Amino acid sequence: MNELVPEYYGDVLYLRNTAWGFAITFTASPPKDGIEEHDVCIVRLSHETAKTLSMMIRKQLKQYEKDTKTTIAIPQQVMHKLGLAEEDW
Repeated sequence: MNELVPEYYGDVLYLRNTAWGFAITFTASPPKDGIEEHDVCIVRLSHETAKTLSMMIRKQLKQYEKDTKTTIAIPQQVMHKLGLAEEDW
């Protein structure tokens, strides 16, 4: 691994789609109440790269679920809040 490339961890993300491209803001949730979350990094992509990335991630996750004979569960509360449905998968 290249030691000069930083690594980040974010457990919250925000998506922004504009006419010129797509941005993903990764945020770390606060360790306790009363502390605000903070942005960890912003990744800017072309629409084509964003779509390709989503397809590649989907393919990798489906293969992982197949190989491990598991299903990665997303709580219904999260699905509802994000306006997602099982059919979206």
